[in-house]
Amino acid sequence: MQKAWLNIRRRDNGFSAVEVLLAATVFGVLVTGIIGALIYGRAGTAAAGDRQRAVFLAEEGIEAVRNIGGASYSNLTDGTFGLAQSGGAWVLSGSSDTNGAYTRQVLIAAAGIDRKAITVTVTWPQQGGGTGIVTLNSRMSNWSATLPVTGGPIMMAYSKTTTTPFYRTWNGSAWSAEASAQAVTGNINYIVLKSSRTRNEAILGVQTSTGAIYIQTWNGTSWSNLTQVGTGPTTTRSFDIAYEKNTDNAVIAFTPSSGSADFAYRTWNGTTLSSATTITAPPTTGALNWLELRQNPLSASNEIAMIMLDANADVYGMRWTGSAWNTMGTAAVWDATAATGNKKAIDVEYEQTSGEIMFMWGDGVATDQYYRTWNGTTLSAATLLDIAAEGGVAEWIQLAARPNSNEILLGVQDAGADLNTRKWSGSAWDAAAQHAEHSAAVENIANRTFDIVYETHSANPGKAWLLWGNGSTVSAKSWSGTAWGSAATLTGTDDTSFIRLRADSASGVLFAGLYEDNSSATDDITEFRLSGGGSTWSSENTIWAGPTTVTPVHFRIDIATP
Repeated sequence: MQKAWLNIRRRDNGFSAVEVLLAATVFGVLVTGIIGALIYGRAGTAAAGDRQRAVFLAEEGIEAVRNIGGASYSNLTDGTFGLAQSGGAWVLSGSSDTNGAYTRQVLIAAAGIDRKAITVTVTWPQQGGGTGIVTLNSRMSNWSATLPVTGGPIMMAYSKTTTTPFYRTWNGSAWSAEASAQAVTGNINYIVLKSSRTRNEAILGVQTSTGAIYIQTWNGTSWSNLTQVGTGPTTTRSFDIAYEKNTDNAVIAFTPSSGSADFAYRTWNGTTLSSATTITAPPTTGALNWLELRQNPLSASNEIAMIMLDANADVYGMRWTGSAWNTMGTAAVWDATAATGNKKAIDVEYEQTSGEIMFMWGDGVATDQYYRTWNGTTLSAATLLDIAAEGGVAEWIQLAARPNSNEILLGVQDAGADLNTRKWSGSAWDAAAQHAEHSAAVENIANRTFDIVYETHSANPGKAWLLWGNGSTVSAKSWSGTAWGSAATLTGTDDTSFIRLRADSASGVLFAGLYEDNSSATDDITEFRLSGGGSTWSSENTIWAGPTTVTPVHFRIDIATP
């Protein structure tokens, strides 16, 4: 017992070597952790300070470029620069500038007409290795630019079934008083109006009751002399006009002579109208009755797509490369049994982000329409889109592209007076679940009694509108992006046989031009508009108090936006 007691007391009075070693290890770990945390904290604080300094230099860079551009917009040449002070003012200098360990670069690039994209990047070596980077972006506009530089007018042109085309311009809040363009020979049946992107210019094309096709240009003040470019049918539109996006040169495609199965084209560069060149490549067999052109929306592109329909119901498409017409590798007629050769059973549109082309046409089989796509290298096979609710063949077709998207809306009016829609996602068409039939009794089947357009205002992305004559008034429906809302009647409307919708990309305002049927009570040409980002259409504005022509009313009103 004595020995055991002594052993116990010995353990109470000290630690074993193992315990001492263990304690020392734990203490070392704790000390190391504390020191590491202190070091990490100080490093994190230093890194945050470094980044804050870089953000300050980037913000200073943005303000410096604004000051440089404010002094003179011409100072902002495209390229990569540094910044320096000269005479108390900021100037662009060299390809970069340094501030201690920090390097700053300013990138200036064109972002449209009289707009510059500004990107300021600041880099610095980080503690412990690696490179820190901060990037800020901004834009600057040349607010002093004059109208001829910023683009053409928002303009409306219309026919009173006479030899004189009439027009009005939009000043941002109201249409101007009516004025006259150059008179032509024959009563005007078809009007095409396009506005330049970079010049205070518009091109007006008309086709008359004699088949004559005329063009004239607006220079911001007056109309040029007339040029007759060709002759085509008297009751269909065998011409169209489109501007190239990049160069802003216009291409006019038309039938050079009555009954021609070939088309010709001329170009306009703002000063000179080229001579005519006839293209014999299309394999169509009858007189060309309808031509549709559409501009490629990509800023670097001069491509224009075309789809055509002849009197024998042949369908064919081509593309303008900026210098020549191309068959996309397919020499045969796309469809020799289209829905009709006399109505616009064709259309073409571009996906707005990919730049791919969508060609669409009605087939001779009820409920059937076909489409082909061009992705820049390959033309797809003709593919069936069947809309079971249609009560006849698709006779009037209209496509509308959604801005900043690959979505496209399709509107179809058939021989049974039905109106249907579908949406292309960029890869496929949706189904009836999203598109209950809008009407089974449109105003008449002799005219295209509807139109469809996407909004351009940023407050309503993906929203579109469908307007149509329904036998007594004009109905309007909005597309939310996934579904259609309820139909509403535009106040003051009457029987209407033709509708033209356009959206202004700058303000987001939607314009609707209505050509009433001659059986309507008021018998007018009227106009409605929807303010940018709004949801309620204006009251009726009479453009001309009739009388309108008997059916068919053809396409006697158009609206152009730059």
